[in-house]
Amino acid sequence: MLIPAQRIWSALSDEVAKLQVQFADSDVDGSAVMAISNGLRLLRNREAGGVAALRVQCDGLDGVLAQLEVMLGTAGSNVMDDLRKLRTQLDVARAQTALPGIEAAWLAALGRLQALMARVNQGGSLAPGAKKAVARILTDWETAHMSAQGAASACSGDDAGATQIDAQKLEAYLRDRFDEPALRVTSFRPLAGGFGKQTILFDVAGEALSGAFVMRRDMSERPSVEGDCHRTRDEYPVLRAMRARGFPAPEALWVDTAHRLLPGGDFIVMRCSPGKLSGSVFGVRAQVPESLTVTLADTMAHLHTMAPLVDVGELTDSLCAEGWKRSRGACTARYVRNLYELYLQAEHTPSPALVAIYGWLLDNVPDRKGPPSMLHGDFGFHNFLFEGDRLSAVLDWEFAHAGDPAEDLGYVHVTVGAAIDWARMMERYVAGGGEPVDDDTLRFFRVWAYVRNATGANLHATMFSSGRADDLKLAILPVSHIPQFIRCAQALIDEA
Repeated sequence: MLIPAQRIWSALSDEVAKLQVQFADSDVDGSAVMAISNGLRLLRNREAGGVAALRVQCDGLDGVLAQLEVMLGTAGSNVMDDLRKLRTQLDVARAQTALPGIEAAWLAALGRLQALMARVNQGGSLAPGAKKAVARILTDWETAHMSAQGAASACSGDDAGATQIDAQKLEAYLRDRFDEPALRVTSFRPLAGGFGKQTILFDVAGEALSGAFVMRRDMSERPSVEGDCHRTRDEYPVLRAMRARGFPAPEALWVDTAHRLLPGGDFIVMRCSPGKLSGSVFGVRAQVPESLTVTLADTMAHLHTMAPLVDVGELTDSLCAEGWKRSRGACTARYVRNLYELYLQAEHTPSPALVAIYGWLLDNVPDRKGPPSMLHGDFGFHNFLFEGDRLSAVLDWEFAHAGDPAEDLGYVHVTVGAAIDWARMMERYVAGGGEPVDDDTLRFFRVWAYVRNATGANLHATMFSSGRADDLKLAILPVSHIPQFIRCAQALIDEA
């Protein structure tokens, strides 16, 4: 996947804008932050404009030269000859197809025009009024040309600040929501990580609202992956329902789909759950509790033996009345095919390998007996909060759906398996009411875990490449995450 350079530079500029609030002199000419911001803008505009922009500049200068031919008619035949040669030189420049070539020809034309004006100044054949008029024409053209190099381009993302949330905007929003002018946001910290949502930690001191909170915000009005609960408005009722059933889900307070004072994506506000993350989707980064094996087994057994989540109503394609009536095999086949078709229909970066692996998946869907279970869909260290040895919260329910409980087991095997005693975990899981799973079924869902992640990563990275998302971290997906996901999926298929 080739991500256009202007997308990288645009996102870099947005990241610099986020940092500016941390530096007192960030808006002062000559400051380091201002210098970086200006440099990125110049680089981005050069990349975005390219050869076409310089051809436009050549056209503009050609029009200026046409005016000068009329005004410098009394300056002598040599001057007129040089003007005609200069216009011919611009024709040569416009014919260039590579940026370095047209830039070199452009600079040479500017140098020739400068030398010409120096000779006109020395010649003394122009009246003072004519010299003044010539100077005005050249000044108007040249200053406009130079300013354009530093202007915000249409694809630059310089209007991203309108949708960026900072402490002041959040405070104004909360004061308005709770009609409490004295309410204060006392800390504000956007979190790194996460590719589908923006996460912000903040503290509030007020009468109507006080304490530590989390905002989970859609990155755009249209998510890269539809279905499941990828929109916060769909994730919110699932969080509420799971917590009401005693599951360690975060306490979701409200979802806002209007947020007139905070333009951008919809968001959920939750109370901050205690604990810390111990790793990423690829595995553990810190020491995990010795009790993790038992904790995971009990948590999944609790989830998979719950009664159908009918109280959320007709929420998604699988969390609906009809979804709970399907067989496990039908749930799996429908879920895989839905994402496959979504991938093909959505704006994506072609991946023949990924499509080939989808073919294997659709040909090998397991059809285990039994009703579907409630699935989290994204179990892993990136979504577990631990407080000491206790699993304090399971985060991010955007992949929640009804299906074969072996799907969650396969995903856990991929994300957590290396850090736990798998045989002991399964023994505890079965003792808690879960069902055993055979090796072929587990392998299928391990492949699916990698393929689903590769699909989401492809769609997210394509959103960034095309300009529908501005988060710079999406640029790493095509060179790091996607190749690893696809290689791991194919290795498991080869084992089969």
